[in-house]
Amino acid sequence: AVVSTQSGHYGRGSSWFLEAGYPRVFIWNRRCSSKVPQHSPQISIPYGQYNDIHGVMDYLSDYLPNEKWIIIGSCFGAQFVLDFFSQSSSDRHDILGGIVDGFQFNGKTFLKGMHTTKSFLFKAARKLMGESFVDAALNHAADKDIYNQVSHLVDREKFKGIDFSTASCFKLMTEELLCKMCPDAPFSNEEEYYAMTSPYYDENHKHFLNIKKPVAMILSQDDPFSPFDLNTIEILKENPNLCLWLYPGGGHISFTEKLFPYTSYLKDVYLENANLLIRKQDEL
Repeated sequence: AVVSTQSGHYGRGSSWFLEAGYPRVFIWNRRCSSKVPQHSPQISIPYGQYNDIHGVMDYLSDYLPNEKWIIIGSCFGAQFVLDFFSQSSSDRHDILGGIVDGFQFNGKTFLKGMHTTKSFLFKAARKLMGESFVDAALNHAADKDIYNQVSHLVDREKFKGIDFSTASCFKLMTEELLCKMCPDAPFSNEEEYYAMTSPYYDENHKHFLNIKKPVAMILSQDDPFSPFDLNTIEILKENPNLCLWLYPGGGHISFTEKLFPYTSYLKDVYLENANLLIRKQDEL
């Protein structure tokens, strides 16, 4: 079975696994409400009682004691998955491993690039992502009950007339939306968020070295949100439990192979790694 953290393609990813014969896909959206696709057994977790992946896995282990799990995540979801696997409590018999894509590997480089980039493509992508994220957070929250509990904490006036292509917009999103709408989150500003969620934030923060379970990491070199350099490969070599799938093109989380007709290679890579985890259970 699969646990999917909130991500840009979680709806598509869930259908991939269900169509491939996986019995269950549980989608966790960081505030611990769940959206379970059609034909997948419903699992709901009380809000606030299991507010991280460890808590979710403890709950699922009690609910389905004989199930084996693969944990996947994309973009921000990938950060939470990598952080989970870097902790010793993730080394448990009911978890086979993880698969992530579109992750910000070097948090400090990513944060610096966010504030200094002159790339038109990056700014356009940032504007599109910022607008959709703020609209979803302020107007179309997936879970209205949870939203109503915390929405009054957000200062909506700060978002009026803002240029979503600027780095200051993302700083505001982190500190005004994420911190206030996820009050239990262990960060209070942009720097703390990327230090917490990036597997390699600086030379003193290499908690990815602690990963004991096999984790496949999928990245394209032209990803406008996740800068990559060859030094990353050398760093990843320090942990044999990490497997990097690096592609020359594909963008961010879509991993486009061609536009007309639209095809993506991400589904094949995810399913291949999941099958490897099931067959070998100790390596990729």
